[in-house]
Amino acid sequence: MANKTHHEIELLRAGVTKYMPRELAFCNEEEFLVMSGLLLRWQLGEIEYEDLRVQAVYSFLDFKFGKRRINDLEQMAMHSNIYEISRCIDTFFTKTPENDLQIKLNLINNPILNIKPFIKEWMGPEARFVNTTFGQYIDALNIFHLYHRTSDVKYLYLLMATYYLPKNRPYNPDKTEKRASLIKALISKEHVHGFFLYFSSFHNDITTSRMSWEGNLIDFSMLFSGSNDDFKSEIPGLGMKSIAYTLAESNIIGNLNDVRKEKLWEVLLLLYDLRKKDMDNLARQKEAENKSNSTNS
Repeated sequence: MANKTHHEIELLRAGVTKYMPRELAFCNEEEFLVMSGLLLRWQLGEIEYEDLRVQAVYSFLDFKFGKRRINDLEQMAMHSNIYEISRCIDTFFTKTPENDLQIKLNLINNPILNIKPFIKEWMGPEARFVNTTFGQYIDALNIFHLYHRTSDVKYLYLLMATYYLPKNRPYNPDKTEKRASLIKALISKEHVHGFFLYFSSFHNDITTSRMSWEGNLIDFSMLFSGSNDDFKSEIPGLGMKSIAYTLAESNIIGNLNDVRKEKLWEVLLLLYDLRKKDMDNLARQKEAENKSNSTNS
């Protein structure tokens, strides 16, 4: 029976069978961090894709360079075998219509629940960011897009600093820069980029997928798809920050500070409910107009 989560690798000469994850979602924490570091180096142009594959295989299967001298034929055979196994790493990716490789992001649980820059741990987001605020998400989205635009690693530290806090410490955006400096000094790039991958997976889920809520499939993507009418402004909007301002003006939750402190999912569900009502009202209006036009004709 085919293993849906891992590749089964038989090492005949050693007489053992090893298992290698098929994608990020099936990695344990150690494997996830290894792949996170390799992905970052590849994206920054420090290694080629083939190097990423081979180094991942050496790490996943715990291969080590032997001390015994080997002849040219043995070396060729070893490299050929490693290369063939390394092709399994392709399952971590999908190909875009432009034939580019894109890492599969199907992460629900946070692979990096906490970090330890000092004696005390800093806690990160739980699964689906349930223990985070709307303000954190607004700030993180801006940092997320800045990294995509610039590939500047400083934004990875800022992104992690937005979410990782000492236990029971409320989020204070004024201290994000300081936390980012500490993370840069004391936490590895593998951890920092790993959290970026987790945030990317979560953001992709709520902007493109349907999620289950009380047995119903909720399409949160409509929160990110523009307004209900046909008008398209030529002036760039503020995205989620604009939504925060609108909610503060309506005073449904409270002032802007209250909106930012509210739990992320409470705000997302409220926005979904408001958007659904707007769309239902628009549909009723169009239905009434159609009936009126049919009657008049």
